[in-house]
Amino acid sequence: MAARDVAVTRISPLSAFRVGLAMSLVALVAWLLAVALLYSGMSAAGIWDQLNSLIGDIGGSQAITFGMVISFAALIGAIGAILMTVLAPLAAVVYNAIVDLFGGLTVTLREEAE
Repeated sequence: MAARDVAVTRISPLSAFRVGLAMSLVALVAWLLAVALLYSGMSAAGIWDQLNSLIGDIGGSQAITFGMVISFAALIGAIGAILMTVLAPLAAVVYNAIVDLFGGLTVTLREEAE
């Protein structure tokens, strides 16, 4: 088994942007699926009917619907995705600046015989 140390001394901001964009889009889809599953579970338990009844009893006319919940979740998820995509290249720039001062991450790679 041969092992060697490799230092990560630079991360391209464009590469970090691409990876951040891909990860944020996957996270957005996972977030929306989780919200949809939670909404359907809470709907099956009758929570939304009770909540809409309570809102109607105190004088509200707006009912909480699946469209409203998924729209709000999509807005929150989109804000998170944009922040994650924008902050990934910034993190790469900060990492590159720190590496210039202190050195990069050292990773040990091993080849395993089959």
